[in-house]
Amino acid sequence: MVIQIILDTNFILTCVKQKIQMFEQLDELFGFRAYEPVVGKQIFDELNKLKNKGELKIRERESASVSLKLLKNKGVKFKLIDFNSPSVDTGIAFYTAKNGQIIVATLDRELKKRILKENKKVKFLTIRQKKRIMLTN
Repeated sequence: MVIQIILDTNFILTCVKQKIQMFEQLDELFGFRAYEPVVGKQIFDELNKLKNKGELKIRERESASVSLKLLKNKGVKFKLIDFNSPSVDTGIAFYTAKNGQIIVATLDRELKKRILKENKKVKFLTIRQKKRIMLTN
């Protein structure tokens, strides 16, 4: 059975900023190709906006740019979906409510609470000690 892992914008950006090898660590945690990363179309939109947002620090804009390159890398396979919601968080919450057992990679506490109200089976990926991706309940 392939495990679906929804990647949230802040999780991707944090991995890039902290030089965490996201897909390599996911391979270690779940086994090579035993999981399917899920990325919302809206996440690409968010990253593109951040990349071009002049009032952000250069490091923030560069992190968004590197995140886009990481996702567009030909070696990275993921399921691209449209959350049909202008808000990424709302889209992720609806997707998890409809899709049973799923893992959400996010650092957003409010989003975690919102998701757990709808689906208690969801597990989360978080980052520990600024270098390790860990599975939590």
